[in-house]
Amino acid sequence: MSFELKYLIVFIITIVPFGIWLYLFLWRRNLNKWLVVFTFAGGMIAAKLILIYQGYWDETINLIFFKVNPVNFRENIQMIFSSKPILALFLSFIGVGVMEEFLKFSMLKTIGHRFFKSIDDVIEMAIITALGFAFFENIVYFFNQWGQLSTSTFVVFAIFRVTIVTMVHILCSGVLGYYFGMAFFASPVLKIEYTKKKRHPITNFFSRLLHLKRERIYHDEMLLIGLVSALGLHAIYDFVLSMNYVIFGLPVHVPVMLMYFFGGFWYLNHLLKKKELNIDLGLIGDKPISRKEFLELAKEEDDI
Repeated sequence: MSFELKYLIVFIITIVPFGIWLYLFLWRRNLNKWLVVFTFAGGMIAAKLILIYQGYWDETINLIFFKVNPVNFRENIQMIFSSKPILALFLSFIGVGVMEEFLKFSMLKTIGHRFFKSIDDVIEMAIITALGFAFFENIVYFFNQWGQLSTSTFVVFAIFRVTIVTMVHILCSGVLGYYFGMAFFASPVLKIEYTKKKRHPITNFFSRLLHLKRERIYHDEMLLIGLVSALGLHAIYDFVLSMNYVIFGLPVHVPVMLMYFFGGFWYLNHLLKKKELNIDLGLIGDKPISRKEFLELAKEEDDI
């Protein structure tokens, strides 16, 4: 098979699922096409940086004054799982998944922070970043495995990557996007919730203890929850995939992958359908609005 045909086939089996995922999550959204392109490209750049890191797993990097040996977390997790499962779980939490989520988040924040008008906007762009990451990663993996696997095995491998693996990226980024949106709009969110008699005792406690504004504490709280949630979801997935346990004749990772796939799809669609997340918060705090308009905005959330 010619290189051109191989490239075309790999491109098709990666771009078609991307279009399907984009349609399933964002088909009702009025998205800026150029913003989608740049956000998608940001996700691809994040994937490229991770693959560069993986490319040095078996090498020593000489940084003039000292040398660095990149850690192959995935290989280490599989090696020590049987003897030290707790250590393997810890490695899952600090492994490549952490780098992947951090880089995706960094691209989301860098590219999108000027365009966020609602929490929905943040979730949508987080999903697009994840799709860009998965798209680039899949192309590389498909090229690497082309000719190394039998046709039937390659088909199974491709289906696994464009469904389960892509959904894991979307879920982790989407959850982080939700909490980052809450953090990004901390001031208007708190104003609305205090109007609705939601007092946030933990936020108030640390605000008084640290002598910081409530908005700052709430921002950091939401961002921390988002990061821990995304990293935890990714780490659990990586950890379970390294397990060789079989329950009732079924590998334990199979039900977990199905839960991530169907549960993740339901949860993110649930978030995107919540009307309160689609309220335009971009102007609150940036310029004065009347008390009447503000109370109407708060009432709009109460009526949901």
